Amino acid sequence: MSEELDSLNQAARAAIAASDWNAAGDAFAAIAGVVPENSRPWYSLGLARSRSGDAARAVPALRRCLALHPVHAGAWGLMGAVSEYHAGYLRSAILPDASTGTLKVAAALRQEAGDARGAVALLDRVLAKEPDDAECLVNRAMASIELGRKSVALDDLDRALRLEPSDTRARWSRGWIRLGRRDWSGADDYAARWLDPEPDSRQRLFDPPLWTGAPVSGGPLLLWGQFGVGDEVLFATLVAEAGRRANAPVVLEADPRLVGLFGRSLTGVTVVPRADPADGRIAEAAPVAQSSTARLPGVLPRDAVLATGSAASLVADPARVAHWRERFAALGPAPHIGVAWRSGNRRTASRKSIALAALAPVLRASPGTWISLQYDPDPEETAEVAASRRPVPFDNPAADIRDNLDELAAQIAALDAVVTISGINAHLAGALGVPGLVLMQRDPLWFWFEDGETVPWYPSLTVLRQRGTAWDAVIAETARRIATL
Repeated sequence: MSEELDSLNQAARAAIAASDWNAAGDAFAAIAGVVPENSRPWYSLGLARSRSGDAARAVPALRRCLALHPVHAGAWGLMGAVSEYHAGYLRSAILPDASTGTLKVAAALRQEAGDARGAVALLDRVLAKEPDDAECLVNRAMASIELGRKSVALDDLDRALRLEPSDTRARWSRGWIRLGRRDWSGADDYAARWLDPEPDSRQRLFDPPLWTGAPVSGGPLLLWGQFGVGDEVLFATLVAEAGRRANAPVVLEADPRLVGLFGRSLTGVTVVPRADPADGRIAEAAPVAQSSTARLPGVLPRDAVLATGSAASLVADPARVAHWRERFAALGPAPHIGVAWRSGNRRTASRKSIALAALAPVLRASPGTWISLQYDPDPEETAEVAASRRPVPFDNPAADIRDNLDELAAQIAALDAVVTISGINAHLAGALGVPGLVLMQRDPLWFWFEDGETVPWYPSLTVLRQRGTAWDAVIAETARRIATL
């Protein structure tokens, strides 16, 4: 059976690489026939059918996946895109006699929508009935992390790992918490995520084995970006060190919006855009090992990871930087300061975002010129703040700063400073070596850490941390510091 599965998996990979989703669906259907009790090929089948435009055949495959794995977030997200399932589960979870399966699904939907507190309440009900449900313990731990209850989360993860010692998601979550506390004993746990990658992970698209951190021979090291563009910028600070440790050339697959910036900045690295099918230069290079760049903190030695911020890691286009310096000078006097205040991430926006009106003390603290770096600013919010005689920044003069990240990088490099919530503007300012004040929500992603005003990869940034749920103290401190520019 293993030979048959290997052959079918190779056929599925080849079909995905060619973006032939009909053929991929046929391969996954065959795999599901061989291992019908495994949820993964059913999810992959549903994904392939949906991408081929065949929603009618995607739904049965996703139903089967969810019957085997009731809290598969990817399957629920895809099901929501092709059917009307979500609302029914959320309504059913309100009932006192709701099944544990319904409660698990509703909890996953609540967390995906940014309601971690609601997710925990539902998972509490499940665990009251099924205290040894390891998957549910991990899900509650991940929701607890978002609520800042990391000690509670660690208790749940330790319980889950006693029940299921090989649970890679539990290990990754535990490592995530420890790294966020600057405790590098969590590195091995953190790296466990990539021992069992998601069905749609880029890792499954490429044949080379995972890089171990040791030198390789016979071909280059393939690295690929993962998660959001901010994560890709941060973990790109480790690419050069990975190349040195591998003692091999590096091919880096990145978000297409970052290819120009990375290509200019990462000397000796071949940068290609992420695409389906994958850019042909990857196969031509014949890499001998691969890794997500987000995995590198769990593979490289601690000292190498934490020593990456000795200098700016990215270089903006010099001609565009000069252009924007001239444009900003025409708007008003120095210092020229960029500002961003809202997140567009549905899951985290409520925790990260700050109302523009609340930033009035910051904007009043400098006699210089403020320029918006905000993606998709709400014109009604800006008009309302201006009508109340509170200061507002100049609208960004660029036509596009969401999709043209090379232009956004040039703008940031032309500024004297940046004031921003955590997000792409913070990452670019730090990677470009531009001074910045980052207004950090209480429970950030691990690489911003739990405490301290500095992070090693971005020495030009100062992190001002929220305590509790109010932003008043952070805003007051930001205003005090911006006045000294």
